[in-house]
Amino acid sequence: MPKIPTEILESVFYLYRHKEDAEKGSEYGGTGFFISLPSENDSRYFYVYAVTNYHNIIDGFTTLRVKTENGASDFIELIPDIDWRYVPGGGDIIVASMNKHLNEKKHRVMCITLSYFATREVVEKNRIGVGDDVFMVGRFIDHDGGPTNTPAARFGNISVMPTRIEPMDNGVKDSYCIDLHSRSGFSGSPVFVYRTPGNDLEANILAGYTILGSGFVKLLGIHWGQFPELWELIHIPKEKLAESTLGLIVEGQYVKGLSGMTCVMPVEPILDALNIPQFREERKRGDSTLELKFIKNGYPVEPESTKPLSNQDNPQHKEDFNSLLIAAVRKKQPSDET
Repeated sequence: MPKIPTEILESVFYLYRHKEDAEKGSEYGGTGFFISLPSENDSRYFYVYAVTNYHNIIDGFTTLRVKTENGASDFIELIPDIDWRYVPGGGDIIVASMNKHLNEKKHRVMCITLSYFATREVVEKNRIGVGDDVFMVGRFIDHDGGPTNTPAARFGNISVMPTRIEPMDNGVKDSYCIDLHSRSGFSGSPVFVYRTPGNDLEANILAGYTILGSGFVKLLGIHWGQFPELWELIHIPKEKLAESTLGLIVEGQYVKGLSGMTCVMPVEPILDALNIPQFREERKRGDSTLELKFIKNGYPVEPESTKPLSNQDNPQHKEDFNSLLIAAVRKKQPSDET
């Protein structure tokens, strides 16, 4: 596994019920991440969105904790049904427009661009499949950085390509099944598929075990759940225990735990959510008035498509691993700090 760039880690935010919980780092909440769309009129400018699980928001975790330029934290309180937008039938995903909530003098925010989405076309072209390496970055609530975000990474492999997962579908049509351990707090985390030169077994076999292939990293989808397991309680004789807890154990009963198999929604539902009329109108208005815009700064501007957004308009690019994410968010206009 190669080192994960800081830019990827800084695309993640944490979710809490209230500002007070975010300030002290409450042991409850989830994860989300930032993505960006380019202006159709000028690719130097773009729109920023926050993405997380729908169940995080309906459970009341609507306050974002984001990093500031000086390394501290800031708290953005969003309102369900006003800031957060859900697509009925779109699965366990919800999106919020963030341009009016972020400020260039205050926030250090990295965004995942569309060119790094592992759409169906990208998956097919690169023959992404069972066994491919993945990693996830998100909130490990037992050690999440306290008052500042310190995302944790977890690693695994694709176990099953997208298929319907029942009965725990949360309205999700199809999901990857990933051999990757998770737990509470990682809900809403971005999951990436990656390859490094030489780790494509199929390419190596076809070439007679010659090290071939180029490295890449793509956003595979969003983590929304994990398969449960039932663990049987077994009586252990008291003399075999240093400290007895036999009063809590009943022979033959079960407790519910989590398996090592994680459910990940593909990127297409994210694209669908970005296409809702409200967001499309906001981008159209922003393009005509120069409002609600951020400027790319620090990294080279990517040659992204300026065609209308759709699930089909995401060509594969071969940028260097470290150019996965754009640099710190910059607003086009001077504005009040949030």
